[in-house]
Amino acid sequence: MVNSGLGEGPAFYVVGAARSGTTAVWTWLQSHPEVFLPKVKEPGFFAFVGRSAVPRRGPYDPDYVSGVITTADAYDHLYEAGRGRISGDVSPVYLINTAAAGRIAAARPDARIVILLRDPVTRAFSQFLQHRRDGLEPHDSFEQALIDEPMRLRQGWSWGHGYRFNGCYAAQIARYLDVFEQEQILFLAYEALQSEPESCWDHLCRHIGLSAWPMPENRRINATSSLISLPAWPRLVRHIHHPGPVQRLVKTCLPASFSRAMRRALDGVTRPVPVLTNRVRRGLVDRYHGERQSLRGMSRLSLDGWCC
Repeated sequence: MVNSGLGEGPAFYVVGAARSGTTAVWTWLQSHPEVFLPKVKEPGFFAFVGRSAVPRRGPYDPDYVSGVITTADAYDHLYEAGRGRISGDVSPVYLINTAAAGRIAAARPDARIVILLRDPVTRAFSQFLQHRRDGLEPHDSFEQALIDEPMRLRQGWSWGHGYRFNGCYAAQIARYLDVFEQEQILFLAYEALQSEPESCWDHLCRHIGLSAWPMPENRRINATSSLISLPAWPRLVRHIHHPGPVQRLVKTCLPASFSRAMRRALDGVTRPVPVLTNRVRRGLVDRYHGERQSLRGMSRLSLDGWCC
C-alpha cells in the first residue's frame, strides 16, 4: 500500500478550509455505511510526513498534535480496518500546506477532492474565537492578533494562527487545480452547508461515488457564532480539563471534591465574547476583494453573501 515513502492514501480527501464546515462534513460522512474514516479525525499526514507537527513557537492544541500521523506505516495502519469501504481523510491543513496537494496527487492521482470555502472574513474571526475559547490565542483583541500575525508565522506559530493568511484561497486552490482535473474537485460553500444541507449532501455523495443515503441529522457543529461568553482564564481552564501535567498535579495533590469545586468555579468565571469591529472588517474586506473574481472562476461558486 506504500507508494514512494508516502501512504497510497484513501480515495477521497476533504482538504479544508478550516472553520468552513469540515467537522460537519466529517460527521455526515461517518454516517454513511460505505465510508470508512479513521478514529483520528484529522490525520494530517500529507502535510506533516516525516516531521513533527509541534510548532516551533506559540501555543498549540496538544490533542490535535498528538493525533497527527507522520509516517507512512502509521498512516497505512489507520486504514487497515477500512478495506472494502471507500476511505477518506478529512484534514483542513491540506488546503494551506504548500506540499499537500502534490503529495496527495503522487499517492492517489485518481483521488476525489472536496474543498469547502467560507467568507474569509467570517472564517478568520471564527478561527480567532475558537482559539480564544480554547486558550490558544493570547490577545483579547482580534485586531492585535492580525497585527502580530506576520511576525508569528515567521517565528513558526501553528498554521491555525494564520487568521488572515489562511483566507487567501486563490493560491491554495491553484495548487490543487495544477495536479488534479477540475472534475476531481468538488467545491462547496459553508453558507450552503447551512442553508441547503440536503443538496450539499447529495453533491458530496455523488462526487465521492457513494450510494444515495438519507441526510444525517444536520446539527451545527463547533459553531462559534452561538458563543455567549468565553472563559476568563481559558488556558488555565484548558489545562485543568485536558490530560497533562497540570491535570495530573491537581488530581495528585488535591482532594477530588476540591478539584471538582475548582473546575466549577473556573467554568463560572467568564468574559464577553470579542466583536468584529467595522474597522477590522473593512480592512479584511479590502484584503480579500481582489480575489473574488478569480475564486468564482476556479470554484464555480457564486460566493453570494460574502463580505468581500
